[in-house]
Amino acid sequence: MSKLKACLIGCGDIGYGFDKGRAGEGALTHFKALCDSEHFELCGIAEINNEVREEIAEKFRVNVYDNAEVMLIDHKPEVVVIASNDETHIPFLRTALQYAPRLVFCEKPLGLSLNEVSEIVSEYEKKNVKLQVNYTRRFLEELYSIGQDLASGKIGKINSATFYYSRGLVHNASHYLDLVHWYFGVPDDVTTLSNREGLGEHDNSYTFRLGYIDGPEIIFLGLDPSKISFAEIDFVGSEGRIKFSYKNEIEYYKVVSNPNYIGFQIYELTGSKPVRFDQAMPNAYHNIYDCLINGANLKCPGSESNKLFETINRIKNQ
Repeated sequence: MSKLKACLIGCGDIGYGFDKGRAGEGALTHFKALCDSEHFELCGIAEINNEVREEIAEKFRVNVYDNAEVMLIDHKPEVVVIASNDETHIPFLRTALQYAPRLVFCEKPLGLSLNEVSEIVSEYEKKNVKLQVNYTRRFLEELYSIGQDLASGKIGKINSATFYYSRGLVHNASHYLDLVHWYFGVPDDVTTLSNREGLGEHDNSYTFRLGYIDGPEIIFLGLDPSKISFAEIDFVGSEGRIKFSYKNEIEYYKVVSNPNYIGFQIYELTGSKPVRFDQAMPNAYHNIYDCLINGANLKCPGSESNKLFETINRIKNQ
């Protein structure tokens, strides 16, 4: 079967840069995932940075453009990938739609507000063009397994979950809000506690509580803006604990007797496993191929962003 034609808009960090000079398997960028895939042909990239365009043209047999629309006219791709800055997602989504691709894969967030997200999702549905959003954790087997463990009662009744994040409610916390929706559904209650500088003047980092009737209490702690890679998640249950640690490992704990205080218990570490972030992008493209060729469901369809931004509005508007 012939490969699906794809074009990439934006070759910054997630588009191209994170894989520069990186050895090993997998991919952290759209560029490498597409080049490595047996299912896709990367026909062209559009990038405004001259040096990046020249580097790609020199090192790879890929057509380079400084204008995305010209690229789409030239190649008429079946799949368009948008990996540009957050504020350009909606304009590029509208541009891509004019050229009738079968699917568009857009970096998160889909847009910057509920209104524009709802509008673009509706436009894609009307044109019957599939839309996938890159909330990376949806494509990680390790994060899927956490959801299965929580649902199966492996750690008993879930009492609480704590999320640490920085650099913006929309830009970064939305990754983890998407996880919360995936694992537990839309929260019944939202309480905003504070906010601080996030990523730019329009995207603060908020500390807030999400509540569920007969379910867990979830706390998001917004940290000061930094490029330090620090994000942790801690699920605490009546019979165990699952923690996604700063080392990018999932740690598993069980409840055992406290050796120091008779009649009390503690959480004991029973094992850990690394999270293979370099598999998320290849997995996402496998899902896209499976959707277009075999009719599989998308793992992170654009419609999920409507629910996500409804929760974001509840957090912001208190």
